Amino acid sequence: MKSAASVETLSAALAQWRKTVESELKGVPFEKKLVTRTPEGTALQPLYTRLDLAGVPDLGAAPGKAPFLRGTAVSNAAGRTWEYCQEIPAATAEEFNRALLGALMQGQNSVSLPANFAADSAATAQALDKVAIDCVPVHLDTGAAAQPTASNYLAAVEARGIEKAKLTGSVSADPLGEWVRNGKLAAPLAAQLDALAEWTSAAQIAAPALRTVGVSTVAWSDAGATATQELAFALAAGVEYLRELARRDVTVATTAARMRFSFAVGPQFFSEIAKFRAFRLLWARVMAAFGAGAAAKDVVVHARTGTWNKTLHDVHVNMLRVTTEACSAVLGGVDSLHVSPFDEVCGASDEISQRIARNVHTLLAEEFHFTDTSDPAGGSWYVEKLTDDFARRAWKLFQEIEALGGYAAALRSGMPQKLVNASAADKDDAISKRRAGLIGTNLFPNLREKPPVAKAPDASAATSAVAYEEIATVKARRAAEGFEELRRAADGFAQRTGARPKVFVAKIGPVKQHKARADFTAGFFAVGGFEMAGKAAFETAEAAAQAAVVSGAPIAVLCSTDETYPELVPAFGKALKTAKPEVAFVLAGLPADAALTTTFREAGVDEFIHVRANVREVLAKFLKKIGALT
Repeated sequence: MKSAASVETLSAALAQWRKTVESELKGVPFEKKLVTRTPEGTALQPLYTRLDLAGVPDLGAAPGKAPFLRGTAVSNAAGRTWEYCQEIPAATAEEFNRALLGALMQGQNSVSLPANFAADSAATAQALDKVAIDCVPVHLDTGAAAQPTASNYLAAVEARGIEKAKLTGSVSADPLGEWVRNGKLAAPLAAQLDALAEWTSAAQIAAPALRTVGVSTVAWSDAGATATQELAFALAAGVEYLRELARRDVTVATTAARMRFSFAVGPQFFSEIAKFRAFRLLWARVMAAFGAGAAAKDVVVHARTGTWNKTLHDVHVNMLRVTTEACSAVLGGVDSLHVSPFDEVCGASDEISQRIARNVHTLLAEEFHFTDTSDPAGGSWYVEKLTDDFARRAWKLFQEIEALGGYAAALRSGMPQKLVNASAADKDDAISKRRAGLIGTNLFPNLREKPPVAKAPDASAATSAVAYEEIATVKARRAAEGFEELRRAADGFAQRTGARPKVFVAKIGPVKQHKARADFTAGFFAVGGFEMAGKAAFETAEAAAQAAVVSGAPIAVLCSTDETYPELVPAFGKALKTAKPEVAFVLAGLPADAALTTTFREAGVDEFIHVRANVREVLAKFLKKIGALT
């Protein structure tokens, strides 16, 4: 218990620190300069102290004890690790088996079996040949319905003489998740819930250690959801299954013990740690509300590194992204994890990229020793406060979904879809304006790299001719797609014409006068695949304009200072537009005075580029102007 004196002393020290910082900011508001707001709406402070933990519950909870803030295991002293649950791409069951056996020999300790290899018992047997499936967990996501996939899997198990009671892992169905992903179902939801209840009851007897109910929020994450939205939707879907299966004579405790929750891991390192920690708190609260508090200990969480922030350009940066994401998941306490190969976004990964991804698990466990401690992030004032904030926000949204009649009713109303689409639009705006960065894509592009070739998605999968209960869909997307489209257009222009789209940089005056904005201009246009022309600086606006015309570039950017622009802009605009009116006149910088902006436009300025500009929209307009983008 902290004494009143110690709290008072710390409060006084914090107030003095705040006063010192504000004096250093020289009038810039503290909240504007040093407080960062996350997509979830949380205001991240530049400094946390123990005072921030006032009102945060469960800080004294022990590992393995409700509400499982610090994990479901009593102790991690023995180095209990998570499952290295790598997904292995393969065209045939034989190819999958060969790759899987190699992966198991090199550290992988669980199996993620693609559903298409369980289409019949022969393919299942081939895919799992020589795999000790009574010792290694096997996970099979069957989509909306477990049958007949589960039957084929169990038939292959019986054919090998393996006791089904020894099977671990999951053969799970998630009709609600498929509904979100596809916007429709191949059978009525009630019928699919009937089948799920039947499979769960049967597995309880035949294979009691198998998880049968999947709850995935990956489709939401791929569409741009926030961490708190993912949490709320996971809770809502889980509660929907608990209720619906209870109506079908499967107890809440039984269903809870058969669930496997799946999340994607996003790029915000500490937010993702907090997300996984908050989920256990929230699920414990749900279980207590159902009168099955002890069942909260059975919760199992799988994670896969997300696709939202992965890029085709400078693709090796994805290695850094998945490593930090995997670290977040492990520190957050997940039970199993897939680390995406860096080239997974291209549609196909090779043996080298798969090995690198698999080795991330080994590094985290055996070199970074994350398995030696229960809840490694616990005790951090920042992480504990963030966990509490995320839990409160997610619970509030979960209650709003409950007020609509539950998860299925909310999906029919379109409420979750609208929230996620709004979140995605906000994230897209941040990427387009470069408030959020993607190295190699909207920041620091390498125009000399060989354009990546992305494998087209497989369109051969047949969809049911009968669709039930269609709902509004959310679109899986990547943050980089808009900029990648610009780069493809510029690359195509270069192939057709023999040269990249050019931008003439009209630098006027000494280096200190133009350098900052010239560098900004180069970075601004490079992310769209433009090549810079004009290395020299000029003494006069007229000389710069003449050089811009001679360069043949369709765009000329004037770079100098706000103080010199009132004199330079009219002179440069007049000289440029008189000689070649079709050349776009761009000014690096945006006047603070709206009247001056109008004056500059009247002087010939076609566009202003600045830190608040929508970079993607501006570049798309110029690429369309030169015929590179339709």
